[in-house]
Amino acid sequence: MGEKGKDMPPQSLSDWQLIKSFRSGNEAAFEILYERHRNRLYAFLNHLTGNTGDADEVFAETWVRVIDKLDRYRDDGKFSAWLFRVARNIFWDKCRRKTRNGEIHFDEEFAMDEQFGSAKTDPSAVLNSGDIGREINAALQLLTPVQREVFLLRYEEVPFKEIAAIQNCSINTVLSRMQYALNSLRKTLRDVDFGALE
Repeated sequence: MGEKGKDMPPQSLSDWQLIKSFRSGNEAAFEILYERHRNRLYAFLNHLTGNTGDADEVFAETWVRVIDKLDRYRDDGKFSAWLFRVARNIFWDKCRRKTRNGEIHFDEEFAMDEQFGSAKTDPSAVLNSGDIGREINAALQLLTPVQREVFLLRYEEVPFKEIAAIQNCSINTVLSRMQYALNSLRKTLRDVDFGALE
């Protein structure tokens, strides 16, 4: 871990310091890293997949893959974005396999107009507006997977630039998807008090 983090309490170490410590054989460092990110990752996957069974499966596989790839991880100060990217890649792989097997069908690349207007609206204003948890979850499932993913990543405070890297598309496409998601949620939940969104 080096001299810099030598005397610091483990919980105050950065993600990168914990990763380096884990690489050196300190398994407790990975447990701290896991505890730090598990709730946000699981919430993201639970909303993305639409059911706890798939969320559990992708969640578990994500951490197995993270452990496998940590020796090649290079610090860029954005471990959480890398973690979400690993998780979403596993999710998409599973969707593609199901599509090939005829279990589901979806349009992975949803065509969007580049006019995104006020796409910077904070999605937490939607998710936290009123007692509508069940209705919100149902409305999220009506979005295309890429739109739902953008919305949920923004809810987890991932910057648009990083979402563009995760989805391998332009920032304008991400903003467009976000705006469509917000508009669709507004229409689906038109009777809900959206507060700042209106």
